[in-house]
Amino acid sequence: MDSLNKGLVLFWCIMDFGRGTKLFRLYKEAGGKGGTIILGRGTVKSELLKILGITDTRKEIFFTVIDQELEDAFYEKVINKFHLDKPHHGIAFSMPVKYCSSIDESTKSISSSKGKGVNKLGYEAIFVIVNKGAMDDVLEAAESAGSTGGTIIHGRGSGAKEKETLFNIEIEPEKDIVLILSKAEKTQAIVDAIKERLDIEKPGAGIIFVMDVSRTVGLYEEKK
Repeated sequence: MDSLNKGLVLFWCIMDFGRGTKLFRLYKEAGGKGGTIILGRGTVKSELLKILGITDTRKEIFFTVIDQELEDAFYEKVINKFHLDKPHHGIAFSMPVKYCSSIDESTKSISSSKGKGVNKLGYEAIFVIVNKGAMDDVLEAAESAGSTGGTIIHGRGSGAKEKETLFNIEIEPEKDIVLILSKAEKTQAIVDAIKERLDIEKPGAGIIFVMDVSRTVGLYEEKK
């Protein structure tokens, strides 16, 4: 498929454990050709759950590259199927893609993706890759700067010498990835708080990178 003049987006959906396969099936029914499901944990901000000792929930994270022309229809299918427009049913968001190797051909594609939807509100995705065990420090620092939570992805390989990659960054088995969706005006404060708490400038302490978000559904602001 020639996508040189078409917009491409990286679609993400984070839902409770067990729903990822159903979402992937829905994606294939809608004409999708490939995607990836990874496991993670979502942090929960609920006093009742904290009292009960339940501080996070198992999550499945589905992501794939889709044509922007199909984005509206697929979002509608996902919302209708999984009710993402209601609280606590999951989160979906998109990121504009600049370059992608075609899924079904050997050609390479350059995207001219243009943001739409709640991109006007200025959401961004903060990815923090840290040593295993440092995720609590990341989340606490982020919360102190206005974050309302995040999703934890554990990087692991199937063998001692194997590594997984995220955006071409090698993730050792002992690394954790924390994904935080933030309004743009809060991003810098969150990043600065994490950098200061973990001394991220120190070699080997971690990596932080931020990507634009072009669309979201399922995000709810914490009531004050």
